Amino acid sequence: MISIHRKITLAFSTLAVLAVGVATFTSLDLLFLQQRVEDGMAISRLETTVQDMRREEKNLFLYQDANAGDAAGKFAELALKELNTSPKALAKVGSILQLGQLRSGLQEYQKLLKLYLKQLPVDVMLENQIRNQGHNLSQLAENLALHERELLRLSIENAKSAQVIGIAIFAILLLLVGWRLDRSVIKPVKQLMQDLNPIAEGRFDRLETDSSNTEMISLREAFNRMLDELEARRRRLIQSEKLAAIGILVSGVAHELNNPLSNISSSCQLLLEELDTADHASLQDWAQTIDNETERARRIVDALLDFGRRQEPHLEQVNLADLLERTLLLIRGQVRKTGATVHTHIPLDLMLLADPQRLQQVFINLLRNAAESSENLDLHVRAKGCSFSGTALPSTATVVGELGCHLNKRQPMIEIIIEDNGPGIPPDTLPRIFEPFFTTREPGHGMGLGLYIVQEIIQEHGGCIAIASQPGQGTRVVLRLPCREHRYV
Repeated sequence: MISIHRKITLAFSTLAVLAVGVATFTSLDLLFLQQRVEDGMAISRLETTVQDMRREEKNLFLYQDANAGDAAGKFAELALKELNTSPKALAKVGSILQLGQLRSGLQEYQKLLKLYLKQLPVDVMLENQIRNQGHNLSQLAENLALHERELLRLSIENAKSAQVIGIAIFAILLLLVGWRLDRSVIKPVKQLMQDLNPIAEGRFDRLETDSSNTEMISLREAFNRMLDELEARRRRLIQSEKLAAIGILVSGVAHELNNPLSNISSSCQLLLEELDTADHASLQDWAQTIDNETERARRIVDALLDFGRRQEPHLEQVNLADLLERTLLLIRGQVRKTGATVHTHIPLDLMLLADPQRLQQVFINLLRNAAESSENLDLHVRAKGCSFSGTALPSTATVVGELGCHLNKRQPMIEIIIEDNGPGIPPDTLPRIFEPFFTTREPGHGMGLGLYIVQEIIQEHGGCIAIASQPGQGTRVVLRLPCREHRYV
């Protein structure tokens, strides 16, 4: 694993090395061109000296001016000095034979010129020799100059090509470094930002570590530890809120228990007073009343115990169709009293990882609530296997759960829908149905813990629950449970 700091340092070091390489190459190329220009200047001086020599030569023959002849000799001497002072530059544009011919020609030219100056007036034969020799020297110098200009032109063209190639290579390497930097640094950061979006929306999914950067791995691990701690604190807070709610509602619970206890006390007093005089039927009614009220008090206590005690689910593979069939057998009598009819549409091979007893309690509470909301209802229970898509929920639905019933691209879900054609739930009541001790029933007919316990069980399984309802249009309950084992804190 390589850190982001090291990758960035390596990228900038690579760019620096490339820049130094390009600068060095450019400097060497400029030095080479500078040397070529200096060599060209030496050749140009030689050519100019020879041309000046020929000009003085013409003045000599035209005006028979001895001073012009001396000047031509001096220019010939300068040309010889140029040959001696710039041998490397001349060697680059002329062969040894050409340079030898030029040197020997200049020396011969000097001899002929001195001889001509001694024999003035005109010696036509000697004049022709000087002219021919000067012409040959002029041609040699001009050829060297032309060759030098051609070499300089080629050097400039090569330098241009080299510069274009160097810039192209530098640009390609720069793009490669930038692409590598984007892939190894920028892309993981963007991916982390996308992974954090669900957290901002309230979905505390653990972040997956798919980067080789040590900083990104450390950051993701820190976020996961933070999420675990938040989850643990949230659960402890919920548990504390439960206990606090119990303390606050002790008076209400006492009232709930006081009713059955009062009935039990009254029945016991009647039994004691009329034990010897009452008929058998009255005694049996009073005893039955005591038994019924005792059972009612026991249910109240059990509900309180379920509310205050957190139970971790014991997960195992459960066949959903079989579990629902066993649940319907348990509540068959209660459903039959209300005249409700339950229709199941569950795939026979649908399996899920769940606590069968806790999940059965969910179905019992939901089906019982739906059946008791009205008479002669039709209840439909449907289920769909693992999928990334789910039933669209209206904006008015009440949603509870860590996943928020939103779609998670990395977590397929099993969806269970319980739907009825009952009177529905009023809009002002719907947002409060999962609150503990909230109930719309008459006193003595429920404590308002059923739906609260349902959403607790669903969240313990890592799922979510949503209820959508409108008055007169029935109620739809959507349960979503993850297809794989959930991680508990």
